[in-house]
Amino acid sequence: MTDNSSASVDPLTAEANLWVIRLTEEPDDRDLRKEFSAWYAQSPAHADAWSRALRVWRLTGAVGPALLSLPDKPKRTETFVPPKPSSSLSAIAGRHAVALSLATALCGLGLFFLPDIRIALQADFQTSTGKDQTVTLADGSVVTLGARSAIAVHYRPGTRDVTLLAGEAFFQVKHDATRPFLVTAGSIQARDIGTRFDIRLDPAEIQVGVQDGRVGVSSPTQTQEVVLDAGDEISVDRSDNHMTRKTVSPDTIGSWQTGTLVVDSDTVGHVTDTLKRYYPGFIVNWSAKLRSRQVGGIYDLHNIPAALRAAVVPSGGQVREVAGHMLIATDAPASHEQ
Repeated sequence: MTDNSSASVDPLTAEANLWVIRLTEEPDDRDLRKEFSAWYAQSPAHADAWSRALRVWRLTGAVGPALLSLPDKPKRTETFVPPKPSSSLSAIAGRHAVALSLATALCGLGLFFLPDIRIALQADFQTSTGKDQTVTLADGSVVTLGARSAIAVHYRPGTRDVTLLAGEAFFQVKHDATRPFLVTAGSIQARDIGTRFDIRLDPAEIQVGVQDGRVGVSSPTQTQEVVLDAGDEISVDRSDNHMTRKTVSPDTIGSWQTGTLVVDSDTVGHVTDTLKRYYPGFIVNWSAKLRSRQVGGIYDLHNIPAALRAAVVPSGGQVREVAGHMLIATDAPASHEQ
């Protein structure tokens, strides 16, 4: 049975909603406005995300931020006009909680998630937030989908093709030399050579790890197939298809199936991307420096706020929870000894 109830929030939408909150809370902070202008001017996609966020927040009726004029192309000169400071700070904070809850609920109805709808139309199997699913395919191969994940299955007489459309999946393949088992994820293809392996499709990279056996991986930039053995893990940058290979403990590959994410060594950003699929709300990391820091540990997928803190705090960050629907990771403020 296919579960089509998946919902996820794209990073720009989450960031735009946070900018609404920050600019409303601190309307006179000139440095904050400069930061916002720089964020807004990065691309037309940033400007579009801001415009969509404003529309949703206006629909809630709980806050009233307004942008006087929003051009087709972002400009650094646009000015955010916050609501008039007619209420106490506590009342404003209360309205933020209501608005954020409502905005998140509207997002859950699919107002922002046309990509998820397209995935649902293509998927044969799909999971929702925080839910894994194990399916047995027609040939006896077993696939476990992580949260917010989807696959499409195309079996033919001479080949077995599976496409990872979103998220992460662990494959236990019933080997058949006469019918190759191929998994496509973004720009790469993984070929089973009798194995158990994991593939993760993140916004910035694709990762393939082998728990047992061998897998051949090919990409547009590789002239030859790269063969991975147990404990081998390869990451492919989705911007340029650059491959990075490393060795990890085979036991960590696919560890998320037990409800615990075990990480040998990875970036805070990649760990956060996995945690997002298990959290029914927004997770946003404001700091590019924090996202790039290396981290390792054991993270409980049943307690995402605690898991995020376990990844972020040792790396010099902090996590703030807003209205029960949003986790914000930022650099921790510098301490000043007296």
